[in-house]
Amino acid sequence: MARFEEAENRIFKVKICLKCNARNPAAAKTCRKCGYKGLRYKAKEPRG
Repeated sequence: MARFEEAENRIFKVKICLKCNARNPAAAKTCRKCGYKGLRYKAKEPRG
């Protein structure tokens, strides 16, 4: 995790499109690139 809350918010408070993997604002309802409604928040911990 980032040390500074401001930096952490900038990095992790985004939504990722499940279809095209585009980054979207946290308040987004649909993808800015393809219009898909399936969005998830960026993972805060690495997977695996």
